[in-house]
Amino acid sequence: MRRLHRPAFTLVELLVVIAIIGVLVALLLPAVQAAREASRRTKCNNNLKQIGLALHNHHDIRGHFPHATYNYIDSTFFTPPPYNGKYDRRSWFHDTLPFVEQMPYFDNFSSFSETGQSALSYQQLDTVVGTFTCPSDPASPKTKTFWGGMAGQPTQGFSGNYMVCAGSDYFNDNGNLASSANRNGIFYAISKTTMAEITDGTSNTAFTSEIILSPDTNGHDIRGRYFNPAHSGVSFSTRIPPNTMIPDQFNWCQATPVRRAPCIYTGSNIFVSARSYHPGGVLLGLADGSVRFLSNTVDPALFRALGTRGGGEVIGNY
Repeated sequence: MRRLHRPAFTLVELLVVIAIIGVLVALLLPAVQAAREASRRTKCNNNLKQIGLALHNHHDIRGHFPHATYNYIDSTFFTPPPYNGKYDRRSWFHDTLPFVEQMPYFDNFSSFSETGQSALSYQQLDTVVGTFTCPSDPASPKTKTFWGGMAGQPTQGFSGNYMVCAGSDYFNDNGNLASSANRNGIFYAISKTTMAEITDGTSNTAFTSEIILSPDTNGHDIRGRYFNPAHSGVSFSTRIPPNTMIPDQFNWCQATPVRRAPCIYTGSNIFVSARSYHPGGVLLGLADGSVRFLSNTVDPALFRALGTRGGGEVIGNY
Protein backbone atom coordinates (compact mmCIF):
# COMPACT_ATOMS: atom_id res chain seq x y z
CA MET A 1 0.00 0.00 0.00
CA ARG A 2 1.11 3.50 -0.79
CA ARG A 3 1.91 5.65 2.28
CA LEU A 4 0.09 9.04 2.31
CA HIS A 5 2.26 12.12 2.94
CA ARG A 6 0.35 15.01 4.52
CA PRO A 7 1.74 18.54 3.94
CA ALA A 8 2.67 20.42 7.13
CA PHE A 9 4.44 23.58 8.28
CA THR A 10 8.08 23.31 8.99
CA LEU A 11 9.42 25.01 12.10
CA VAL A 12 10.97 27.74 9.96
CA GLU A 13 7.67 28.44 8.21
CA LEU A 14 5.86 28.62 11.55
CA LEU A 15 8.36 31.12 12.90
CA VAL A 16 8.00 33.25 9.75
CA VAL A 17 4.20 33.32 10.14
CA ILE A 18 4.48 34.31 13.80
CA ALA A 19 6.93 37.06 12.88
CA ILE A 20 4.59 38.41 10.19
CA ILE A 21 1.66 38.45 12.63
CA GLY A 22 3.82 40.26 15.16
CA VAL A 23 4.76 42.92 12.62
CA LEU A 24 1.10 43.41 11.64
CA VAL A 25 0.06 43.79 15.28
CA ALA A 26 2.88 46.28 15.86
CA LEU A 27 1.67 48.30 12.87
CA LEU A 28 -2.01 48.20 13.83
CA LEU A 29 -1.72 48.83 17.58
CA PRO A 30 -0.67 52.51 17.31
CA ALA A 31 -3.53 53.10 14.88
CA VAL A 32 -6.01 51.50 17.28
CA GLN A 33 -4.64 53.54 20.18
CA ALA A 34 -4.79 56.72 18.11
CA ALA A 35 -8.40 56.00 17.18
CA ARG A 36 -9.29 55.44 20.83
CA GLU A 37 -7.60 58.68 21.88
CA ALA A 38 -9.37 60.55 19.10
CA SER A 39 -12.68 59.27 20.45
CA ARG A 40 -11.74 60.23 24.02
CA ARG A 41 -10.65 63.69 22.91
CA THR A 42 -13.95 64.18 21.07
CA LYS A 43 -15.81 63.25 24.27
CA CYS A 44 -13.65 65.65 26.28
CA ASN A 45 -14.30 68.40 23.74
CA ASN A 46 -18.04 67.82 24.05
CA ASN A 47 -17.83 67.97 27.86
CA LEU A 48 -16.16 71.37 27.70
CA LYS A 49 -18.79 72.61 25.26
CA GLN A 50 -21.55 71.48 27.63
CA ILE A 51 -19.85 73.19 30.58
CA GLY A 52 -19.37 76.37 28.56
CA LEU A 53 -23.05 76.36 27.65
CA ALA A 54 -23.95 75.82 31.32
CA LEU A 55 -21.83 78.80 32.37
CA HIS A 56 -23.54 80.98 29.76
CA ASN A 57 -26.97 79.81 30.91
CA HIS A 58 -26.00 80.79 34.45
CA HIS A 59 -25.09 84.25 33.14
CA ASP A 60 -28.41 84.56 31.30
CA ILE A 61 -30.40 83.73 34.42
CA ARG A 62 -28.27 85.30 37.19
CA GLY A 63 -26.84 88.20 35.21
CA HIS A 64 -23.21 87.16 35.74
CA PHE A 65 -20.92 84.15 35.52
CA PRO A 66 -20.59 82.09 38.74
CA HIS A 67 -17.94 82.63 41.38
CA ALA A 68 -14.99 80.30 41.05
CA THR A 69 -15.19 79.92 44.84
CA TYR A 70 -17.25 81.37 47.68
CA ASN A 71 -14.16 81.39 49.92
CA TYR A 72 -11.07 83.50 49.48
CA ILE A 73 -8.27 81.29 48.13
CA ASP A 74 -6.63 79.36 50.96
CA SER A 75 -9.29 80.49 53.44
CA THR A 76 -11.64 77.95 55.01
CA PHE A 77 -14.68 78.14 57.30
CA PHE A 78 -15.03 81.80 56.29
CA THR A 79 -16.84 83.42 53.39
CA PRO A 80 -16.77 87.20 52.97
CA PRO A 81 -19.82 89.45 52.48
CA PRO A 82 -22.50 89.05 51.30
CA TYR A 83 -22.31 85.44 52.50
CA ASN A 84 -20.79 86.05 55.95
CA GLY A 85 -19.85 82.46 56.68
CA LYS A 86 -22.46 80.63 54.58
CA TYR A 87 -21.63 78.44 51.57
CA ASP A 88 -18.21 77.31 52.84
CA ARG A 89 -16.39 75.28 50.09
CA ARG A 90 -19.05 75.92 47.47
CA SER A 91 -17.74 76.41 43.92
CA TRP A 92 -18.70 77.11 40.33
CA PHE A 93 -19.22 73.37 39.87
CA HIS A 94 -22.28 73.42 42.11
CA ASP A 95 -23.73 76.52 40.49
CA THR A 96 -23.61 74.96 37.01
CA LEU A 97 -25.34 71.71 38.01
CA PRO A 98 -28.85 72.91 37.03
CA PHE A 99 -27.58 73.55 33.51
CA VAL A 100 -26.00 70.11 32.93
CA GLU A 101 -29.22 68.20 33.62
CA GLN A 102 -28.51 67.83 37.36
CA MET A 103 -31.34 69.92 38.80
CA PRO A 104 -32.41 67.41 41.52
CA TYR A 105 -28.79 67.12 42.67
CA PHE A 106 -28.45 70.91 42.72
CA ASP A 107 -31.71 71.41 44.62
CA ASN A 108 -30.65 68.91 47.27
CA PHE A 109 -27.19 70.43 47.65
CA SER A 110 -28.47 74.00 47.61
CA SER A 111 -30.95 73.28 50.40
CA PHE A 112 -28.14 71.76 52.43
CA SER A 113 -25.78 74.64 51.67
CA GLU A 114 -28.40 77.19 52.79
CA THR A 115 -28.16 75.81 56.32
CA GLY A 116 -24.64 77.21 56.64
CA GLN A 117 -22.87 73.85 56.72
CA SER A 118 -19.69 73.27 54.76
CA ALA A 119 -19.88 71.42 51.43
CA LEU A 120 -17.41 68.94 52.98
CA SER A 121 -20.30 67.72 55.16
CA TYR A 122 -22.66 67.02 52.27
CA GLN A 123 -23.73 63.37 52.29
CA GLN A 124 -23.71 62.91 48.50
CA LEU A 125 -20.43 64.71 47.88
CA ASP A 126 -18.95 61.62 46.19
CA THR A 127 -21.59 61.64 43.44
CA VAL A 128 -19.84 61.48 40.06
CA VAL A 129 -21.08 63.83 37.33
CA GLY A 130 -19.72 62.39 34.09
CA THR A 131 -19.76 65.71 32.24
CA PHE A 132 -16.84 66.83 34.44
CA THR A 133 -14.55 63.85 33.75
CA CYS A 134 -12.04 63.42 30.93
CA PRO A 135 -11.93 59.81 29.62
CA SER A 136 -8.21 60.17 28.77
CA ASP A 137 -7.27 60.54 32.46
CA PRO A 138 -6.78 57.12 34.11
CA ALA A 139 -7.39 58.63 37.58
CA SER A 140 -10.77 60.09 36.61
CA PRO A 141 -13.30 60.07 38.15
CA LYS A 142 -11.59 60.49 41.51
CA THR A 143 -13.54 60.02 44.74
CA LYS A 144 -10.97 58.42 47.06
CA THR A 145 -9.09 60.95 49.19
CA PHE A 146 -6.31 60.67 51.76
CA TRP A 147 -8.76 61.18 54.58
CA GLY A 148 -12.42 62.05 54.69
CA GLY A 149 -14.49 65.19 54.90
CA MET A 150 -16.51 66.62 57.77
CA ALA A 151 -19.43 65.13 59.70
CA GLY A 152 -17.96 61.66 59.25
CA GLN A 153 -17.85 61.67 55.46
CA PRO A 154 -15.39 58.96 54.31
CA THR A 155 -14.17 61.07 51.39
CA GLN A 156 -13.73 64.73 50.50
CA GLY A 157 -15.82 64.12 47.45
CA PHE A 158 -15.75 64.02 43.69
CA SER A 159 -12.77 65.49 41.84
CA GLY A 160 -13.07 66.24 38.12
CA ASN A 161 -10.85 67.36 35.26
CA TYR A 162 -12.34 70.69 34.22
CA MET A 163 -11.35 74.06 35.61
CA VAL A 164 -12.30 77.70 35.04
CA CYS A 165 -9.75 80.41 34.24
CA ALA A 166 -8.84 82.81 37.07
CA GLY A 167 -6.45 84.86 34.96
CA SER A 168 -2.86 85.05 33.83
CA ASP A 169 -1.09 85.18 37.19
CA TYR A 170 -1.21 83.81 40.73
CA PHE A 171 -4.54 83.17 42.47
CA ASN A 172 -3.35 85.11 45.51
CA ASP A 173 -0.42 87.48 45.99
CA ASN A 174 2.11 86.52 48.67
CA GLY A 175 -0.55 84.79 50.74
CA ASN A 176 -2.90 87.79 50.74
CA LEU A 177 -6.32 86.14 50.98
CA ALA A 178 -8.36 89.13 49.81
CA SER A 179 -6.22 89.50 46.67
CA SER A 180 -7.85 86.30 45.35
CA ALA A 181 -11.06 88.33 44.88
CA ASN A 182 -9.32 90.67 42.41
CA ARG A 183 -7.87 88.69 39.49
CA ASN A 184 -7.70 89.53 35.78
CA GLY A 185 -9.61 86.51 34.44
CA ILE A 186 -13.32 85.71 34.37
CA PHE A 187 -13.56 83.36 37.38
CA TYR A 188 -11.99 84.02 40.78
CA ALA A 189 -13.02 84.22 44.44
CA ILE A 190 -16.47 85.87 44.76
CA SER A 191 -16.28 87.00 41.12
CA LYS A 192 -19.44 88.22 39.38
CA THR A 193 -18.04 88.85 35.90
CA THR A 194 -20.47 89.92 33.20
CA MET A 195 -20.18 89.65 29.43
CA ALA A 196 -19.74 93.42 29.21
CA GLU A 197 -16.55 93.15 31.30
CA ILE A 198 -14.86 90.84 28.77
CA THR A 199 -13.50 93.75 26.76
CA ASP A 200 -10.75 91.67 25.12
CA GLY A 201 -13.52 89.84 23.25
CA THR A 202 -15.09 86.51 24.08
CA SER A 203 -13.17 84.70 21.32
CA ASN A 204 -9.89 85.97 22.82
CA THR A 205 -10.52 85.07 26.47
CA ALA A 206 -9.97 81.72 28.19
CA PHE A 207 -13.01 80.22 29.87
CA THR A 208 -12.26 76.60 30.79
CA SER A 209 -9.58 73.95 30.38
CA GLU A 210 -8.30 70.67 31.80
CA ILE A 211 -6.06 69.36 34.55
CA ILE A 212 -4.52 65.97 35.26
CA LEU A 213 -5.78 64.34 38.46
CA SER A 214 -3.26 62.89 40.91
CA PRO A 215 -4.47 60.05 43.19
CA ASP A 216 -4.16 60.72 46.93
CA THR A 217 -1.42 58.22 47.80
CA ASN A 218 0.56 59.79 50.65
CA GLY A 219 -1.38 63.02 51.16
CA HIS A 220 -4.11 65.16 49.71
CA ASP A 221 -3.94 66.50 46.16
CA ILE A 222 -6.81 68.97 45.96
CA ARG A 223 -6.64 69.73 42.22
CA GLY A 224 -10.13 69.16 40.82
CA ARG A 225 -11.69 68.75 44.28
CA TYR A 226 -15.03 70.44 43.76
CA PHE A 227 -16.20 70.05 47.37
CA ASN A 228 -13.02 71.51 48.86
CA PRO A 229 -12.16 74.35 46.44
CA ALA A 230 -11.01 76.91 48.99
CA HIS A 231 -7.36 75.93 48.46
CA SER A 232 -7.53 76.72 44.73
CA GLY A 233 -8.06 73.36 43.03
CA VAL A 234 -10.98 74.38 40.80
CA SER A 235 -9.27 77.08 38.71
CA PHE A 236 -6.29 77.37 36.38
CA SER A 237 -3.92 80.14 35.34
CA THR A 238 -2.40 80.90 31.94
CA ARG A 239 0.86 82.22 33.40
CA ILE A 240 2.74 79.16 32.03
CA PRO A 241 1.94 77.22 28.81
CA PRO A 242 0.06 73.89 28.98
CA ASN A 243 1.55 70.64 30.25
CA THR A 244 4.50 72.42 31.80
CA MET A 245 6.86 70.53 34.08
CA ILE A 246 7.15 73.63 36.25
CA PRO A 247 5.32 72.57 39.44
CA ASP A 248 1.94 73.97 40.38
CA GLN A 249 1.94 75.83 43.70
CA PHE A 250 -0.90 75.34 46.17
CA ASN A 251 -1.83 74.15 49.62
CA TRP A 252 -2.45 70.42 50.07
CA CYS A 253 -0.08 69.05 47.46
CA GLN A 254 0.83 65.47 48.29
CA ALA A 255 4.45 64.34 48.54
CA THR A 256 4.48 62.28 45.33
CA PRO A 257 2.03 63.54 42.68
CA VAL A 258 1.88 61.93 39.26
CA ARG A 259 4.95 62.74 37.19
CA ARG A 260 3.07 64.78 34.59
CA ALA A 261 1.47 67.02 37.22
CA PRO A 262 4.23 68.14 39.64
CA CYS A 263 3.38 70.47 42.51
CA ILE A 264 4.81 72.40 45.46
CA TYR A 265 3.06 72.67 48.83
CA THR A 266 2.58 76.38 49.64
CA GLY A 267 -0.05 78.92 50.62
CA SER A 268 1.57 81.86 48.83
CA ASN A 269 1.52 82.77 45.13
CA ILE A 270 -0.80 79.88 44.36
CA PHE A 271 -1.43 78.79 40.78
CA VAL A 272 -2.46 75.68 38.82
CA SER A 273 -1.59 75.13 35.15
CA ALA A 274 -3.65 73.50 32.41
CA ARG A 275 -2.67 69.89 31.72
CA SER A 276 -4.06 66.85 29.94
CA TYR A 277 -3.21 63.38 28.64
CA HIS A 278 -4.11 64.41 25.08
CA PRO A 279 -0.92 64.17 23.00
CA GLY A 280 0.63 67.55 22.30
CA GLY A 281 -1.60 69.94 24.20
CA VAL A 282 -4.87 70.67 25.99
CA LEU A 283 -8.42 71.57 25.11
CA LEU A 284 -9.24 75.20 25.88
CA GLY A 285 -12.76 76.53 26.18
CA LEU A 286 -13.20 80.18 25.17
CA ALA A 287 -15.74 82.67 26.45
CA ASP A 288 -17.60 82.63 23.12
CA GLY A 289 -18.52 78.99 23.80
CA SER A 290 -16.06 77.44 21.36
CA VAL A 291 -13.42 74.84 22.26
CA ARG A 292 -9.97 74.74 20.66
CA PHE A 293 -7.00 72.42 20.93
CA LEU A 294 -4.03 74.43 22.15
CA SER A 295 -0.50 73.14 21.58
CA ASN A 296 2.09 72.83 24.33
CA THR A 297 4.31 75.02 22.17
CA VAL A 298 1.89 77.97 22.15
CA ASP A 299 3.68 81.30 22.54
CA PRO A 300 3.83 82.01 26.30
CA ALA A 301 2.90 85.68 25.86
CA LEU A 302 -0.12 84.74 23.76
CA PHE A 303 -1.25 82.16 26.32
CA ARG A 304 -0.99 84.69 29.13
CA ALA A 305 -3.00 87.16 27.06
CA LEU A 306 -5.77 84.60 26.63
CA GLY A 307 -6.15 84.45 30.42
CA THR A 308 -7.12 88.11 30.82
CA ARG A 309 -10.61 89.46 30.27
CA GLY A 310 -9.60 93.10 29.72
CA GLY A 311 -5.85 93.32 29.23
CA GLY A 312 -6.12 94.96 25.83
CA GLU A 313 -3.66 92.52 24.26
CA VAL A 314 -3.75 91.79 20.53
CA ILE A 315 -4.18 88.05 20.25
CA GLY A 316 -4.03 87.36 16.51
CA ASN A 317 -4.20 83.83 15.14
CA TYR A 318 -3.35 80.82 17.29
